[in-house]
Amino acid sequence: MTDSVQVHSDSEAIDSSEPDPTLPNDAPSRNGVLGALRRHPWRSSAAVFLVLAGAVAFANRDLIGLILEPEPTIDISLPLVAPLEASPGETVYRIDASQSSVTVEVDEILAGVETTAVLTTSGIAGSFGLGSDLGSARTGDLVVNVEQLKSDNSLRDKALYHDYLDSHDFPEVRLTETTLELPNGPIPDDDTEVPVVLRGTLTVKDVPAPVEFTGTARLDGNTLRATSTGTVLLSTYGVGPISKAGLVRTGDEARLTLRITAIDGSDYAPPAAREVVVATPAATTGPSFSAQVAPILATHCASCHQEGQIGAAHWLLETAGDARADADGLATVTGSRYMPPWHASDVGVPLKHVRRLSEDQIATIRSWAEAGAPLDVPAETPVEPAPAEYDVETPRADLTIPIPAPYAGESGLLDDYRCFILDPKLTETRYITGYTFEPDRLDVVHHALVYRAPAAQRARADAAEAKDSGSGWGCAVGMGPGGGGDLVAGWVPGQRPQDFGDGAGFKFAPGDFLVAQIHYHYGDSRPADQSEMTFELAPAGTEVLELTTDELIGPVEIPCPPGSTEPLCIRDAALNDVRERFGVGGAILANGLHRACRTTPEQVAAQSDGTIGRTTCDFRAGRTGDIVDVLGHMHEYGATYRMTLHPGTERETVLLDIPVWDFDWQLNYQPVDPIPVVQGDTIRVECTWDRGTRPDQPLRYLVFAEGTDDEMCFSTMTVVPRRE
Repeated sequence: MTDSVQVHSDSEAIDSSEPDPTLPNDAPSRNGVLGALRRHPWRSSAAVFLVLAGAVAFANRDLIGLILEPEPTIDISLPLVAPLEASPGETVYRIDASQSSVTVEVDEILAGVETTAVLTTSGIAGSFGLGSDLGSARTGDLVVNVEQLKSDNSLRDKALYHDYLDSHDFPEVRLTETTLELPNGPIPDDDTEVPVVLRGTLTVKDVPAPVEFTGTARLDGNTLRATSTGTVLLSTYGVGPISKAGLVRTGDEARLTLRITAIDGSDYAPPAAREVVVATPAATTGPSFSAQVAPILATHCASCHQEGQIGAAHWLLETAGDARADADGLATVTGSRYMPPWHASDVGVPLKHVRRLSEDQIATIRSWAEAGAPLDVPAETPVEPAPAEYDVETPRADLTIPIPAPYAGESGLLDDYRCFILDPKLTETRYITGYTFEPDRLDVVHHALVYRAPAAQRARADAAEAKDSGSGWGCAVGMGPGGGGDLVAGWVPGQRPQDFGDGAGFKFAPGDFLVAQIHYHYGDSRPADQSEMTFELAPAGTEVLELTTDELIGPVEIPCPPGSTEPLCIRDAALNDVRERFGVGGAILANGLHRACRTTPEQVAAQSDGTIGRTTCDFRAGRTGDIVDVLGHMHEYGATYRMTLHPGTERETVLLDIPVWDFDWQLNYQPVDPIPVVQGDTIRVECTWDRGTRPDQPLRYLVFAEGTDDEMCFSTMTVVPRRE
């Protein structure tokens, strides 16, 4: 794309009297494309290091808990199913679980490796009736305990049980309304295999669907042996395809294999539970836990997963025994770089505070897990968070502002996004040059975003607070205050105080205030929280470099795959849907972005094959200075992201490259060294999307819109001017 336009945050006048999108029952007007963009909640700031997580997508974050929580207690009881009643001349054969199995095979990419997931259980029960004529063979219901499915990876098993099969609520699948098809004729007396077709209705999670198995069967004395295979689609039952960004993706087809051994029921009754043989792994030599593994966990894991921290609800890492119990899960999430959360690659400029593990650290954890996770210290030995590896200058606490009143989750939501007014009560223009966010309840505060709001918006914020019961007001959709609000601060677990440094700060005029949007994640309890913030203010009259933020936003056009007939696969229908959900401004925005990028909907749509979508847009830098912070933002279809300065030239500099997008972990990134930029320099933004990341979503034409199930190509770049 060769054409570009200048887009920057202070180039558009914003009518501060416009309705605030954080307030309920308002339909804000859009005073121009860029005016609308300024009000988008995902705004950047200098030196803000925070997670931007959506309420819907936050459920995916719970995968960490599944991966790293202790192994669940599995009921090894065999399913109960009444055996067939034998007809005259018929023998009933009952399944012997100790010699039978059900295997499920699904193609997957786990931790970047293409493989086939194989899950097996012997928790099966049922019976077959066989008379003198094969053609009269019949079967009763077959029942399988899916909680007993096991693979070679506990991570996979836990995710399957909890996220897809819901095995706690639906522990069994049933094959009912069964019929057997065998050739007519007498039973062979020479152990000959005969073809068999088994048909029935397979019910998974209360969803019934027809299935057919084909294979062979033979009679060996008083024992019936049969092997048959069939295929089902995971999507039929709402249990897939499975997709977890950066960790695992599966196909939709599941191959089922039944290996049945059934014994003459006249002298055999199945046991109440299957026998479980616990193998004791042979001792092998692995890395030292105390010298090699524990330091990695202390530095990169313990700060979020200690008692009282937000990660403790999902996995508790306090002792060496905790690590040993989940060693294979640790190896998988670290080997895939799913954890610690750091998705920027090293293709771009060096970045501050990198959380990424080195290849040697990943190999150490993997080798330790493969060796059986040996401990050279007592299992109760504490794993304590290591001190920060970098020094942080703590800002002065010139101003302390708590949220107005304690909040205890009165909304009843599990993931609760709540906005609170923080009023600095300034009577003259001042600059905030640093801050510290002090969470009151680390066990429920997931993250916080803090916005600057102009004085003209105060009445609307007060009205929103008064209208909502409890402290603050709900603000899950519009997270930043309207009318030109800027994100100036943020916090995630483990974040240090932020000092903007070098005499830089955000300008606050008299009457301007802050809105803190806090994401609470509740478990069994809802403790009252009254978090607070302290701010460093530049002395009155001090010369301060004002931090400014540029928005770089590309259009989104992802048509449905060829041949799709869904009503919302028509672009006009999709735009009407956006208009109904977000007001007329939503549709204006989707079209208006093409003017900014000098494209047409047809041009951008042509870059998509219906599954993979792409957009590229070049912008001109709005000012001269140093780039100190960058952010990329997409939604749950996001696949890759890149921001480049001077693209296609000898001076090309990749500011941010994210090769595997994960909506759950979006960060502001700061370069180690500020990147010089001159007004008029070209900055290119590239986004790709993949429908395969959301196989659960109905097909529709995707355009730029604010819903989590819509899409965006949104970027920010924070610039500090140079001193003369």
